[in-house]
Amino acid sequence: MLEKIFDPGSFEKNYSFEIEASIRNPSAEPFMVLLPPPNITGSLHIGHALCYTLQDILARYKRLKKCDVLFQPGLDHAGIVTQLLVEKQLYEKGVEKGSLTRETLLKEIWYWKENSGCTILDQLKVLGISCDFSRLRFTMDEESKKAVTKMFVKLYNEGLIYRGEKMVNWDPLIRSAISDLEVVEKTIAGHLWYIRYITEDGNDEIIVATTRPETIFGDTAVAVHPSDERYERFIGKRVKVPLTDRLIPVIADKYADPQKGSGAVKITPAHDFNDYEVGKRHKLPIIDIMTPRGELNDKVPEMFRHLERSEARRQVVDMLDKTGLLRNVESISQDVPCGDRSGVVLEPRITYQWFVNAEKLAKPAIKAVKDEKIKFVPKHWENLYFEWMNNIRPWCISRQIWWGHRIPAWYGPDGQVFVAESSELAQEQATKFYGKNNVELKQDEDVLDTWFSSGMWPFVTLGWPNETPELKRYFSRMVVVTRFDIIFFWVARMIMFGIQANKRVPFKDVYIHGLVRDERGKKMSKSKGNVIDPLDLCKKYGADSVRFTLAMLSSPGRDLKMGDKTVESGRNFLTKLWNVVRFAQMNGCFYDRSYRIDETTQPIARWMVLHIKKMVADVETALESYRFDEAAKTIYQCVWGIFCDWYMEFVKIILQHPTEELVPSEIGYNLNYTIIKKDLRDTTAWAILQFVRVLYPITPFIAKKLSGEIGVVEMEWPDFSEFKLFPDYEESTKEVDRVKNLISSIRSMKQCLGISVTEKLNVYFEVLNQDRMQELFGYTEVINRMAGVTICDQVTGEQNIPIVLDGIVAHLGISGKINIESEVKRLTEEVANLDKVRTEAQKRLENEDFIKKASEEVVQEHRNRVESINARIEQLNYVIKSLEDKQ
Repeated sequence: MLEKIFDPGSFEKNYSFEIEASIRNPSAEPFMVLLPPPNITGSLHIGHALCYTLQDILARYKRLKKCDVLFQPGLDHAGIVTQLLVEKQLYEKGVEKGSLTRETLLKEIWYWKENSGCTILDQLKVLGISCDFSRLRFTMDEESKKAVTKMFVKLYNEGLIYRGEKMVNWDPLIRSAISDLEVVEKTIAGHLWYIRYITEDGNDEIIVATTRPETIFGDTAVAVHPSDERYERFIGKRVKVPLTDRLIPVIADKYADPQKGSGAVKITPAHDFNDYEVGKRHKLPIIDIMTPRGELNDKVPEMFRHLERSEARRQVVDMLDKTGLLRNVESISQDVPCGDRSGVVLEPRITYQWFVNAEKLAKPAIKAVKDEKIKFVPKHWENLYFEWMNNIRPWCISRQIWWGHRIPAWYGPDGQVFVAESSELAQEQATKFYGKNNVELKQDEDVLDTWFSSGMWPFVTLGWPNETPELKRYFSRMVVVTRFDIIFFWVARMIMFGIQANKRVPFKDVYIHGLVRDERGKKMSKSKGNVIDPLDLCKKYGADSVRFTLAMLSSPGRDLKMGDKTVESGRNFLTKLWNVVRFAQMNGCFYDRSYRIDETTQPIARWMVLHIKKMVADVETALESYRFDEAAKTIYQCVWGIFCDWYMEFVKIILQHPTEELVPSEIGYNLNYTIIKKDLRDTTAWAILQFVRVLYPITPFIAKKLSGEIGVVEMEWPDFSEFKLFPDYEESTKEVDRVKNLISSIRSMKQCLGISVTEKLNVYFEVLNQDRMQELFGYTEVINRMAGVTICDQVTGEQNIPIVLDGIVAHLGISGKINIESEVKRLTEEVANLDKVRTEAQKRLENEDFIKKASEEVVQEHRNRVESINARIEQLNYVIKSLEDKQ
């Protein structure tokens, strides 16, 4: 027997889904869910909870459908983040900065990983994520190392990886290049300094506006627009770099914008992406004045050497002011590029790096989506994918850190590079190249960008480069669930690498979920104090409540607004289910395997069976199309709105009847009492089992608990294939709908009149045929109790209001219950107010701009609102007319 109080903590901790997650069905249709490998430094946040819950729902659903499911888990080594974390911990323990060797740091990181990392895996289990943890992979495990090396060499030999000198985004804190995608623009309060550049003869000057005065020592030109008449006389002349005696040319280039600043710009090719391009056009020299740490180097005047950028800026501006070269300063708001991991302002630098020819790799990846071999859900995310892929730039894959996959390239004494899968194979190449043995080779110090190994995740986890049975079976038969900002980082790279390595797409569907925001729709951040910890929610409300809420809110293309109240609503639903199952247990409802739904004889039982059949079909359609919200809402409505609110209210009269003797007028059934009661007990237990089964993918803990309570251990998807619908089966359920409609109409009328639903009113029926009278007679007690009425033969000497239904008029006695005149006035005012709301909604629907810009869901919401208001106004007008007739 279930406990009286629903306490998810009492049973959620007792369930483990690892065994069932590892069970395979080789003869069934293969299906794979690819878990985005979380960082080993990470802990479960609400975004993780959403993503992993949706994936788990798919995996569990497909298992119930008897598919051969592989839910592949893993962890990402998170190169930069992990190294920064461990270095910080070591420095806090007293290790001197700069004293660590590569070997020492890597040893410390591996130790940390084994002892303190990977906590997110245990947190996944708290949430009920049913990965096959027996297949857990790590992007730095031995199998991954071999595969990554193989892929690098393969791409290099195909001409898709190369080494070159280019300008990259440089992170001074990490002292490494980072990719364009790892750059975050931050808006800060800054300044625009107007600096005097004196001409070579000292008789004239150009005022140059800059946001980075500390880089003037790297200037190699001043640029003005060719058509800017203000500076026409300066073109071809030379000016002096402030605070130095070095002369640089004034050049004409359309990059200079006459409308910005002074119209004249300093060109520093070594420290600005745009300046670099200008420098190439005009063959300007490149002067790098920065160290890898972001300090000024020995190419600047001695007094500024070794100063950090911000301090150098302060001192340069001070000296410009003292020497009279600073004309004025303007306060501005500016966007600065920062590293997404370190948070520091990035420095453009020209360095030798390894690059992937992403443009060439992108072409077949673009075609795969255009040909619908890969589909984005919702479809509009394809536009973002195409926009980025069609304008893709070379991918810088080398990082100047130690934690990661070391680049498999070795250099000879003269700098000749040898790319190979091992040092031995590199030595063989060197021997052949130099014509002698034992050539001294030095391996490249850099490691690969973390996303390089993550991009190989769909096939590395299946055993690539070996042609394993898993690779043959699951590759191209998987689904990816992620958020939109990972399309560039991960999804696109998996598609490019997957096609290049295997000549086929890695997965068929990419479901893009929304972001989880707070209850007010604000983005969550620690600074705002509105971050939601999913583990706290699990502890407070239960993991199932969190999962159900996330599913209920997951509408395609829309962000989720979430807080304690929304999760509490999910828990209330599960509490309702818990209580109704407990009630069923108390009344002897346990699953009988011999029970057949097509043999049940009771109209209310048949009515419930048909509703469940429709629910199962609708949930299946929703999950197949990634409409997690529709699946959850459909179950919610059937469990609460149909089973609890109607079916159980109908059958509890029989289930709780104290004697074996039943008066026909009490229940409306003519069969033997014992048969009736068993039929309804069996139907009730069967219905609960179907709810448990369809809920299992979403709320596995309570599903397992309740299935055991009603006598079922195994889980499978409801199957109606053998259900035979006899001619009278569906017809017999219509009387239940008619009674339900009658009860709803009386309740609605009471609500319109401001009368409590529980307040008893007299009602008599004007019936058009004898069959309907017999039908109503059979449901007397149900109608009296659920509608809050007393059925009479006739309401005499009492004012009444008619309710016209199919084949019947219900006369509801209202004498002494309301003031008719006041009620007519109130209802008339309500109609007027509703009409105003309807008019506004209709105006929006008639606005072409609104229809074009708003999503289909928003437009449909407005249409539904108008339809609902129309129905309400029609109802109120009927009540008003009926009351006016009584005046």
